[in-house]
Amino acid sequence: MQVFVGYASAHGSTRRVAERIAGRLQSHGHGTVLRPLDPDSGLPDCDAAVLGSAIHDGRWLPEAVGFVRRNAEALAERPLGLFSVSLVGQRSSAFRPAVARWLRRLKARSAPELPAALLASVAPVDRHAFAGAVAPGHWPATGRVVFRLMGGRYGEFTDWDEVDAWAEAVAAELAEPAGG
Repeated sequence: MQVFVGYASAHGSTRRVAERIAGRLQSHGHGTVLRPLDPDSGLPDCDAAVLGSAIHDGRWLPEAVGFVRRNAEALAERPLGLFSVSLVGQRSSAFRPAVARWLRRLKARSAPELPAALLASVAPVDRHAFAGAVAPGHWPATGRVVFRLMGGRYGEFTDWDEVDAWAEAVAAELAEPAGG
């Protein structure tokens, strides 16, 4: 199976996660096309897609949203996995556990990272949130102050075992015959 792994990355974390996912898919015998998401390009010839974006201001990056919007019809016709990379993943975070739990609850009540109608139109088979890396240079001065006041820590917070497990689950799902 040929899988397109596309990503929109602001500082490199999302690119590294996409590279890791592509590598895992390849280790299961899937061909992969790995490239940045461009809102003006079409979906490459593929049987399935895995798309990811960094999260800024609670949303996917504009180039990722543009790509999904432009290719929604084609994406809806094949298995699609979506992932995001931000300060708070499903298992890891740049924040201490109590703040991370609070932010996850807040996120669960807020609008999705992609516009709801667009998300519904592509009907992903799975979605996952990973934590990435954060450095002082990623924030303006005010953002750094708020981040530190909330107990944020700088560094690499990607749980690579979590990335591998999700990629393994995606690879297994793609290996199953259509319809179960």
